Amino acid sequence: MQRNITHQKTLALLLPLALILIYPPMEAIYPLLPPLFGIAYVKWREAIYQCNFAHAGVWMLYTLVLESVWGLPLYGTWCVMFITFTLFDPKITHILHLPSIISAISVLLFDMIYLIFLYGYSLLMHTRVIDSDLILIYYLLVDILGVLLF
Repeated sequence: MQRNITHQKTLALLLPLALILIYPPMEAIYPLLPPLFGIAYVKWREAIYQCNFAHAGVWMLYTLVLESVWGLPLYGTWCVMFITFTLFDPKITHILHLPSIISAISVLLFDMIYLIFLYGYSLLMHTRVIDSDLILIYYLLVDILGVLLF
């Protein structure tokens, strides 16, 4: 049986949806599985540049599910995604022209802005959102390596 292109497009959309349903609950159980916010940001950015808004919506849904599972402030990732995309990405792509370096710097910048957002939120609400600083370094390294590999 030969597949046609519509089945392949549907499969390409269903795989990230399966990732949304399986990965965040597994992450809540196993804390060494990184949240992959940076990879989600880069994939969302690539989908926006390619005008593939269905994939962009899937990655936004992934971040929303991840925030709700982890107990993070809702829509915080979206705000940081939009700020990074509108303010910093045009400058990064104008200065650099190598796609892998652009992705790595975008992930680094996105993660740093998101961590600043979480620290500000925890100071404002007098709560502790982030438990360990060492695990954040691990998450950042996994995000950068994931973007460079994928």
